[in-house]
Amino acid sequence: MAHRSPRELIELYWERVYNAGEAELVREICANPIIRHDPGCVLPLSHDEQIERIERSLLIKPLFTHQVLHADDRFVTSVWNMVSRDGREVALCGIEVFEAEAGRFIRCWNSAYMKGLWGEDGDLFDPAALPPPSLIAAPGEITADWLQRALAAGGVASVQRLALEPEVTPVGHGTTSIVVRVRAAYNSGQITAPRSAICKIGAQADHSPERPGPFERERRAYALFGPEPGFRVPQCWFGATDAQGLTNLLIEDLTESTTAGDQITGCSPADAALTIRELALFHRRWLGRTGDVEPGLLLAPEQLLFAYAKGAGVLREWLAGPIPENELAIIDAFGRLAPTWLAQRPRHTSLIHGDPRVDNVLFEGQGETRRACIIDWQSLGTGDPQYDVAYFLSGSVSPEDRRACEQELVAEHAAMLAEADPTYSADQALEAYRRNIVSGPWMTVVAAAFIARNAHNAGLLTTLVARNTAAIADWDGLAAIG
Repeated sequence: MAHRSPRELIELYWERVYNAGEAELVREICANPIIRHDPGCVLPLSHDEQIERIERSLLIKPLFTHQVLHADDRFVTSVWNMVSRDGREVALCGIEVFEAEAGRFIRCWNSAYMKGLWGEDGDLFDPAALPPPSLIAAPGEITADWLQRALAAGGVASVQRLALEPEVTPVGHGTTSIVVRVRAAYNSGQITAPRSAICKIGAQADHSPERPGPFERERRAYALFGPEPGFRVPQCWFGATDAQGLTNLLIEDLTESTTAGDQITGCSPADAALTIRELALFHRRWLGRTGDVEPGLLLAPEQLLFAYAKGAGVLREWLAGPIPENELAIIDAFGRLAPTWLAQRPRHTSLIHGDPRVDNVLFEGQGETRRACIIDWQSLGTGDPQYDVAYFLSGSVSPEDRRACEQELVAEHAAMLAEADPTYSADQALEAYRRNIVSGPWMTVVAAAFIARNAHNAGLLTTLVARNTAAIADWDGLAAIG
């Protein structure tokens, strides 16, 4: 008797075994066992195992059709579509290659099954048709489909079809949120879409729209800045928060084009000047315009008084010794004055970053093109712009370098703000700088209340307290509070 050809076998396999539900026909058209090849593994399947697997698939009443069918005297390839006929509206597509010998299939190679049907001529990829993505709680949930939907929902004009699942790798230590780098691989020859992005995943237990947590505050900050903020920040390609406070952010990946600041090492006067200039561009845009910002967006520093008291206790318990007593005494003295300082109303008000440490700054370019990019906007608030200036210089620059450059940098910052408000003078700026020199220990001690106790953080806090208290001593900062 003549053996069935590979083409005859595939017609029986799809039309009778699957479409007609005749699973037992496998005993006639397939070897026992058939060797199934999947990515990374080979699996022998007996007739009984094949039939059990097929019968599970028959529950949705599948209908297979060939998109492309090609056969020779040994191999047959089927590019197929499948739809369900049980009302569930399942649609899948895939490619399978079978090898035949003596009238039976002896091997098969399976690609991964994909949702949907194979595209037809004229079916162009349309990002606008993609529904918004569901929010994710873990990096393992980042898929090609999620990334495409996120970029499309964020309004990225150059969204393209991804060829593979993205590569996801951790960034940083993830002490308060999960941060990963997402690398994309596209089908297109000319790539115009983002090749990689930074994804932040954060949650807040006591979330409410009136009291956003730090992750939602950062998301809303990027939305407030818009596509052309006027100062250097990463582009935000997608941001969303659900009713439970889970927040997803997808922002521009600058890891390969920038150098991150190091808080313990500190930064040079030249990089400090770049940072102060970028802060000035930010402050200038919002100088005198904080009434335009919804109040619920901003961090209220009064909420952190309890944390300052807790952090001061942590420093005395954990780091007394590495931190000298005279520095701890300044920390304690400011704690008694902090409510008075927070209650003071500045002459000039702007949006402030709230936590512009050098490790929240990326430096890009070289020479005359070098520029600072400010990241991590979770502490966005309103206040005196000199808060940010004093905070940065008193914690991110060595005392020696700070003393050499700070007055010049404060004057340059004031001159840039005077372009938006001519009443903003260098003398007023210097007075406000002195009054806000305590912003350094304010956030350092607050951080001590929450930071993990390890050798790295011990060195970080010891360095910051030394710089902060030196700045207060230089400017007689406690007396400036009144």
